[in-house]
Amino acid sequence: MRYFLKKTVALLVTLLVAAFLTFLAFEVIPSDAAMAKLSIDATEEEINALREAMGLNRSLPVRYGDFLLGAVRGDFGESTQYGLPVTELLSKRFGVTLGLALLSFVLIIGISVPFGIFTARAKTKTGEGLTAFFTQTMMAVPAFFLGMLITLLFGIVLRWFTPGAYVPAGEDFIGFLKFMIFPAIAVAVPKIGMSVRFLQSSLKEQLHSDYVRTARSKGCSKSRVLWRHVLRNALVPVVTFLTMVMAEILAGSIVIEQVFNLSGIGRLLAVSIASRDFPVVRAIVLYTTAVVVLLNYGADLLCRYLDPRIKEL
Repeated sequence: MRYFLKKTVALLVTLLVAAFLTFLAFEVIPSDAAMAKLSIDATEEEINALREAMGLNRSLPVRYGDFLLGAVRGDFGESTQYGLPVTELLSKRFGVTLGLALLSFVLIIGISVPFGIFTARAKTKTGEGLTAFFTQTMMAVPAFFLGMLITLLFGIVLRWFTPGAYVPAGEDFIGFLKFMIFPAIAVAVPKIGMSVRFLQSSLKEQLHSDYVRTARSKGCSKSRVLWRHVLRNALVPVVTFLTMVMAEILAGSIVIEQVFNLSGIGRLLAVSIASRDFPVVRAIVLYTTAVVVLLNYGADLLCRYLDPRIKEL
């Protein structure tokens, strides 16, 4: 309980600090939201009136308080480019990014965990060499290049899917899977190579530990020792790595979304930066920070559950 409380307090403090730094960063950028919203022909009186209406003339602490309260309520203001509430823009695109993240994560877990366990138990040098070759190759291929190859081969040549023809899961779940599986593969393949190497290394380290020899000397089978003891301890560093992977995907796979023409968080961020739509950029930065912090918080609790020996910091 003490560990849980400390991690929860650290989570809240981190979120508050991140919110303040995010707000401050966009305050020091030389830009004017009122001028960005109006045309270049706007008069000084029109600009001042809009600044007053948007609350830009108030003091910095007051504006930070408004920003913080708005963030808690999910209100990040209005987009200067689209003229829509920022929350509405994010909610429309969050489903795309979330679907890509979940499907990619299922592929990563479903392939890397059994493959990592299998290769860790391999005793031959040939098997180890082949494993190293395949994992290094998977890690070396950039996700965007793999995405272009997939689009060319499966989209244009074989016509297994139509590039750019994204189907929302709410309209046609099967159509959603048929399209989304390809960008998910592009995202997952390099991560699978990394996950296999992490798990393989961690398992081999645990398999040579004293407690494994002790368990074997007491008559426990190799499978029992592996599944009940070794795997649980070996998963601790893998969980930390997978947390970073999930945070990276949820934060918006900008390049993959561009390659497959997906209207997700990453693509919205790229467009908003180009158009200097700072209310949207600020909301996405805060969203990304919150995702990373919350996932790391969950990973800390899960690692403590897997290995109670982790000290209370």
